[in-house]
Amino acid sequence: MEKHGAELLLQRMLSNTSATFREGQWEAIDAVVNQRRKLLVVQRTGWGKSAVYFIASKIFRDRGAG
Repeated sequence: MEKHGAELLLQRMLSNTSATFREGQWEAIDAVVNQRRKLLVVQRTGWGKSAVYFIASKIFRDRGAG
């Protein structure tokens, strides 16, 4: 999936059409979903770790995985 498609999922999740990824969020999703890498995200509370997890999971499920 490309960044734009993942960003549309973020916007739908947040009910905010102007929502964009924070620095590092798209890179984490891309690493897991497109590059099939294992990843550990360590960030502060409120950074959006759950958004990374939920969006990556949604992409995998839409592809028939997970």
